[in-house]
Amino acid sequence: MRPVTIELEGFGAFRDRTVVDLGDAELFAIVGATGHGKSTLIDAICFALYGKVPRHGAGEIAPVITLGANEAKVSFTFDLGESRYVATRVLRREKKGAKTRAVRLETAVENE
Repeated sequence: MRPVTIELEGFGAFRDRTVVDLGDAELFAIVGATGHGKSTLIDAICFALYGKVPRHGAGEIAPVITLGANEAKVSFTFDLGESRYVATRVLRREKKGAKTRAVRLETAVENE
């Protein structure tokens, strides 16, 4: 699997819509100061693909929603073989925790 883009909004440290484009990178490293969202990018990939964030424990998904926000959205675009896929999940805050509101896995244009 080769990551292409990660799009986040309301997810962890990423309150506003943020797009991380890795499409042109041959090799990349996620670096930065403490609290700048490095682990959140990995969490976002896990959430988009599996609906879980391992570092928050089993069933604990509400902490990934940005404080003060009611919803979090993650779209992860990746290449697998000759195909490109987009995994998208939307998480909505509820009175007791949070619930996934939308899940979608789409085949995008073929990998060039």
